[in-house]
Amino acid sequence: MDRPSYLKSGEPARLFPALSESNKEQRATSILLSVLSAVPPFANVLLSQIGQKVGSRSVVNTYTEVVFNSESGNGKKDRPDGLLEIVSKNKKWSAFIESKIGTNRLDADQVERYLKLARDNGVDAVITISNDFATLPTHPPLKVSKANLRKVSLFHFSWTSILTEAVLMHEKEAIAGGEQAFLVREFVRFFSHPSAGINGYTTMPTEWNTAIERIQAGGKIPKSDIATIVASAWHQEVRDLVLQMSRRIGVNVELKLLRGHINDPESRLKNTVDELCETCALTDIVTVPNAASDITLAADLRARCIRISMKLGAPKDRQSSKARLNWLLRQLKDIEEEGIQIGLSWVAKSGTSYFSLNELHERPEAAYENEPDREIRSFEITTMSKSARRFNGRKTVIEDIETMVPQFYEFLGQHLRAWNPSPPKPIHSVRENEPEEKSEPTGLAGNDHGELLEIPQFLDRTTFTS
Repeated sequence: MDRPSYLKSGEPARLFPALSESNKEQRATSILLSVLSAVPPFANVLLSQIGQKVGSRSVVNTYTEVVFNSESGNGKKDRPDGLLEIVSKNKKWSAFIESKIGTNRLDADQVERYLKLARDNGVDAVITISNDFATLPTHPPLKVSKANLRKVSLFHFSWTSILTEAVLMHEKEAIAGGEQAFLVREFVRFFSHPSAGINGYTTMPTEWNTAIERIQAGGKIPKSDIATIVASAWHQEVRDLVLQMSRRIGVNVELKLLRGHINDPESRLKNTVDELCETCALTDIVTVPNAASDITLAADLRARCIRISMKLGAPKDRQSSKARLNWLLRQLKDIEEEGIQIGLSWVAKSGTSYFSLNELHERPEAAYENEPDREIRSFEITTMSKSARRFNGRKTVIEDIETMVPQFYEFLGQHLRAWNPSPPKPIHSVRENEPEEKSEPTGLAGNDHGELLEIPQFLDRTTFTS
């Protein structure tokens, strides 16, 4: 492997790095990069998220302990944790790797220096990896000068997101047996161990309690640092949530983002802050592939509760509200969970009527007896947390979110089916257009003139009686 010319020294990333136990970051980086180099399908899964596909003919070169030929602009000997190159027939793409493990946090000034160093040496990107969560790899958790991003891109992966992709590849058997499958399996085993230093998002910031106290005192949260910190923490938690659900279900569960938010994380954060300040609530939408509908997750800081829901349109081939409600209740006939609410919205009427699922099982007519002339338009299936004390807790609110949403999907969501119209039936059968079979010839000479003339009824002798 030819080392890049701008490197004074650098070692190929090792699967078994000869490093002390205290060098967790260097060890984790070396193991990750060596597996990416040895398992191109795994590299492709990760790097395609930042627009870099690793094809069957691509080569992934990875280095650690990199030392540059010259100092950075401020005279410091900066050393990123690693370097990654994708070499294909027609192009080469490269990125510096800077990683943190455990509770260590990324340093914005250090990342700024790496961006300048990348620009000066023709490196295309800087990739940061830490226990901080980013909604998308294009939404790094650090704010850096936009001037440094004109020629160099900045991306971010959480360790949890990388581990999740490895777990999904293993669960889906996306890599055939052999050495590559073995490496991915051992990668998952190593990074799943507590000693590896990979952590989920476990604690909301102290500003969470401040925000709740202000709202409970009858006020609102001003658009300040408090609102921004709480909104940012919410983004990290919901990202960790969908990664957990992906591992639990075995498919890629995603957050549903507005188109304008995909390429502009600052706009998404601003909108979340606006929502928090105006409604005293935080809301996101989780998409599970092929589920009947999206899952809406909301944290209501005024009511101090977590609310989880799915919406289904009522079946349009059933005319009465009774038939439409029975269609839903049949899907939920085996559900015995307490606290499930069914919201009914009506045609040509604003507002939603709510009933408990148990009440509707016992007496379904309660839903529509006061609306005899209206039709149900849609259903909302909802569950809520019950403990305001746990909602106030910076750790317990996260524990409840990460328990309730997977349970909601397992016990409710996966059993729901959206209504789809039946395919149309032909008005005229194909057989109606088939030519009639001709009778066998009788052996008499001449044409069959009966086919050429319709005999008037008054000439039809069969109509006369003798």
